Amino acid sequence: MPKIDFPASAKRHFQDAKLLEENSRISNAGQLYGFCAECGIKALLISHGYPTDTEGSPAKNPPSGEISIRKHINQLVAIMTQIDASASGRSGAKYLALIPNIGSFVDWSVDHRYYAKHQIPPSLPAWKGAATEMMQMMDMAISDGVLI
Repeated sequence: MPKIDFPASAKRHFQDAKLLEENSRISNAGQLYGFCAECGIKALLISHGYPTDTEGSPAKNPPSGEISIRKHINQLVAIMTQIDASASGRSGAKYLALIPNIGSFVDWSVDHRYYAKHQIPPSLPAWKGAATEMMQMMDMAISDGVLI
């Protein structure tokens, strides 16, 4: 049984990000909004047949013709047109259309966890908005029986 649970992880990261933001912990809240969005995209693609390893994580070496989604959200945003084409072939385009602001994570980086606070982009409102769209998309996918 896979150990990775992207939908549950996305929800957890989103809830923790909101708590951090409410307590003026903006830098770490931004990190978690990014992880939420990353988990949401991976959950959607995996639910539409993207290959996984035994843990439930995206395959390290996907079959020929598959794009690698074993990346962080800023890297996923950079290949979004490929993801859109891949998801469309799996009937996931409906759900990707529900996250129009996912591109907001283009300036997000996992490396921000090491930056001085004043060097992190002031993009929290945009990241939060895109993560909120992701949570709404996931709720619809759960309601539709696409995500469990």
